[in-house]
Amino acid sequence: MARPNPKAAFFMKRLAVVPALAVLMACVACGASAPDVDSQDLGTERSALGTPQWRATSSALNSRNNATATRLPSGQVLVTGGTSSGSTLANAELYQPDTGTWTATGSMTTSRSEHTATLLNNGKVLVANGYTCCLAGVYLATSELFDPATGTWTATTNGPRARGIGKDVLLASGKVLVTGGAVSSSPPGPSNIVDLYDPATNSWSAAPSLVTNRYRHTATLLPSGKVLVAGGSTRTTVQKTVEVYDPTTNAWTAGAPMFLARQYHTATVLPSGKVLVAGGGSATAELYNPATNTWAYTGSMSRSRSNHSASLLPSGKVLVFDNSGTAEVYDPATGAWSATAGMLLGRSGGAVALLRSGQVLVVGGYLMSATYTASAELYDAGRFTWTATAPLATNRCGHTATLLGSGQVLVAGGSGASGDLTSAELFDPVTRTWTSVGDMTEPRTSAVAVLLPSGQVLVVGGNFDSTVTTAELFDPATGTWTATGSLLTARTYFKATVLASGQVLVTGGRSDGGIYPTSTELFDPATGTWSVSGNLATGRINHSAALMGDGRVLIAGGHYQVFTTLYRLASTEVYTPSSGSWLTTTSLAQARSHFTLHALASGDTLAIGGLMGTGSYIGQGSLATAEKFQPVGVWAAAGAMTTPRHEHASAVLASGAVLASGGTWKIGGSSTSNLQASAEVYEPATHTWKPTASMMAVRSGHTLTSLPTGEVLAVGCADGWYSGSGFAEVYAP
Repeated sequence: MARPNPKAAFFMKRLAVVPALAVLMACVACGASAPDVDSQDLGTERSALGTPQWRATSSALNSRNNATATRLPSGQVLVTGGTSSGSTLANAELYQPDTGTWTATGSMTTSRSEHTATLLNNGKVLVANGYTCCLAGVYLATSELFDPATGTWTATTNGPRARGIGKDVLLASGKVLVTGGAVSSSPPGPSNIVDLYDPATNSWSAAPSLVTNRYRHTATLLPSGKVLVAGGSTRTTVQKTVEVYDPTTNAWTAGAPMFLARQYHTATVLPSGKVLVAGGGSATAELYNPATNTWAYTGSMSRSRSNHSASLLPSGKVLVFDNSGTAEVYDPATGAWSATAGMLLGRSGGAVALLRSGQVLVVGGYLMSATYTASAELYDAGRFTWTATAPLATNRCGHTATLLGSGQVLVAGGSGASGDLTSAELFDPVTRTWTSVGDMTEPRTSAVAVLLPSGQVLVVGGNFDSTVTTAELFDPATGTWTATGSLLTARTYFKATVLASGQVLVTGGRSDGGIYPTSTELFDPATGTWSVSGNLATGRINHSAALMGDGRVLIAGGHYQVFTTLYRLASTEVYTPSSGSWLTTTSLAQARSHFTLHALASGDTLAIGGLMGTGSYIGQGSLATAEKFQPVGVWAAAGAMTTPRHEHASAVLASGAVLASGGTWKIGGSSTSNLQASAEVYEPATHTWKPTASMMAVRSGHTLTSLPTGEVLAVGCADGWYSGSGFAEVYAP
């Protein structure tokens, strides 16, 4: 039986109210954490969730062939050089994925084509070699550095030896190895020269030569840090020989040869560590196993390909396409290829870059009609990718995001360029557009919002006056707000959880004077009033709360401060609604705050990441670890993310897996904090984390909302908490 398309089902049910939604939303009813001490519609809607497609994006400023494309740490893509109408180019331009637009940046000091471009660990881009002026064959012995911070180029101290179409690899040491390529001779021919660039000295030195002269080969960094050079051609012979470079010994050794001689092939490192070599005058493909230094045939492509492109997708599959416009995908799990959507324009010599979103950008090239092009297109695998929506009407951060019974998402309040906001707007997952609705009764930022069983949304706190904590209700039927009862105890940075009864439980927070109330309160939607419930053992802020499967509420972690001393908490408490009482239970293995907490289908409750440390800010650090609270009342390890993060967002996917994205990586023992765009997925069955496509924008303090389509909406805080952003994007799992 075919698996139903969740988006298609949503189209038919988009007006239906989901009564159980209030319970599902209880665990995400968390406001933003407290700190410790108008662009165009991009037209990025997919035809259906999970359907791969190519779609046009805006054309580059210049037509070019044989250029390079390098994704910068900002997520932008730098395109440099190439040829157009018989001339080599020095100009460069930047692609901005979140707007789909191009802007000019500084030109290189020398025009060049068939050069290399390598992103260094310091964020700069090293461009080397290639040819200039009019004809290939007279190659350059120069290199230069692009600084994204200034948009300018500077020459390196010296250059590598002259060559074109060399193959570059960034080594684990941060140095750059350039191998082989074509050298000036009559006629131009292959070379065995190898050069090494050291960013620390900004200079080049000769490295040991390859045993065999070669160009049109591949050079691939292996997980061990070694470099695999495979195939290519001498002046007269296509090669199947392989050489392996070991940086620790600075020497080359022969590797097992491929089964088939290849040139203009591709080589892609798979998540398993094996290398997929495909095409190069054949439809065949083979796998290299570095652990055993052996090759094995794998499934063949649908057609012979040469001088094609290959990109490793976030799913672990490999996309291959060429000038015919056809494309196919290799699945390492099955060893088989399958056809995917064809390109909008078949092209050769296009520049290719994998975006943080998981999409593949192809720009420029030479068309079958014998013309140079500036056109660009994006491959969207339909899964494990992020795509932009229309922008919000108002830039915001510190907002709330609530999934309504209609399937729309209500985003309210937050802060923007003009200060705290009263405005609110609705996201429609079908059209991927935003519509403004009525303003709240007062500005709010870092409020909490929960969906009530009635379909209304209760928003609490975040108001300017710290002596009172007000609340109001949004009615989706009228798009209007009305005030309701205020909390009995004024507080900020608390959590709110919808109980099975429909009442709303508020826990924790901080009151004026640095007081951390232990009191908790219940909101009764029928009367619009608050009443006192049981007391916590420990007052706290920046904790997390979740409704467990048995109807109880779990709160964990957080911190409180006495004068200048910060106390990070590992303690955990459980609330029983029938008695209105709290019970202290097993503590977290790691004291943490600023983390997220989700109830899983298994009955476990998952705590993700957060901030650790009790001393000065220097001593605090982000966590990569996760823990799960089991129904028996104990915590257990739940794997670790590849990137430590706090102030991130997370959401439970339709599959039961959990997506975590963005946040801040505070490095313990230093003052360094890095904002994140990366995302990872937790699989409950294996208790493991796996990286997925990164968001298109860096975000910390944003919201993630699971949609009825099966997708996830990310809103706000692009480029960090204080910048406020109207850019939103959607993840397709």
